[in-house]
Amino acid sequence: MCVVYVVAVLLVLVAIELPKRLDELGSVARANASLSFADREIAGGNSVLADQQLAYEARAIFPPDASYRVVIGPKLTKQASLPTTSLPAWLRYFLMPRRPNDSAPWVVCYGCDPASLGAAYEPLWHDEYGISVGRLK
Repeated sequence: MCVVYVVAVLLVLVAIELPKRLDELGSVARANASLSFADREIAGGNSVLADQQLAYEARAIFPPDASYRVVIGPKLTKQASLPTTSLPAWLRYFLMPRRPNDSAPWVVCYGCDPASLGAAYEPLWHDEYGISVGRLK
């Protein structure tokens, strides 16, 4: 008798909760469907990057077999929700097969002072937030 009671209670709970949960899944699916291609590809990087375009420009500018360096400085005028210290790790993932190297000629200048790079820096892309992608000559 006790087993029948437990099964009956479970069936009632499933009948009440299942429609609610399915409706929540629909809301999540609608939210995901409304994302742009960039938001889907960048994903968690949206919390790391002050400007999504940085990721695309760096990937387009740096040759696939090149190494690059990320230089973070105080001149950044727009902050992402996560600290800038998260940027190098996220870019390492996004820019594969390119590899980070502290002496690389390709540079992601994330609010840095280009004069501090020690050589003639040629920005190949930049935005209004103090971010640029370029090369040391």
